[in-house]
Amino acid sequence: MPSITKDLETRRRLSRLKTEALLLSQRFGDARFDTESGTWFYIERFPIAAGWNKSHIEVLIDIPYGTPGYPSVPPEWFWTDHDLRTNEGQSLNHFFTRGPSADRKHVDHGWGHFCVHLIGWRPAGGADLLRGHSLITYLDLIAAIFRDRRTLSGAR
Repeated sequence: MPSITKDLETRRRLSRLKTEALLLSQRFGDARFDTESGTWFYIERFPIAAGWNKSHIEVLIDIPYGTPGYPSVPPEWFWTDHDLRTNEGQSLNHFFTRGPSADRKHVDHGWGHFCVHLIGWRPAGGADLLRGHSLITYLDLIAAIFRDRRTLSGAR
């Protein structure tokens, strides 16, 4: 029985990620996800606010899986260009360019990761998807974090 529950959770997560990829592709262009188990979501050209050494970054979001998984459980990690800095060359707070051996492939790809813990996550499903929290709202939060450079760079 546990395998049936796990398969159903995976199918639901994949269906949700497919819908969100379609919506986010309209906004950002190339949006992809892990179509086998739904463990990651990728945006190729995510625009960030002025004040950084890049105008666009790659974003790879770790998707929580298991029972329960996403969307019941919010994402907490996202990966991006390891050489991202402020225009002044400051390194970033809450940004890690080294990780456990399980993350070696991401580090070797040239990514570092941020940890963003969400409070009050309330996803909605089906036709109400846009009325609750989703990868859309998670990416909006990432954009807000990059707009407030003080959060990441410690600048005043």
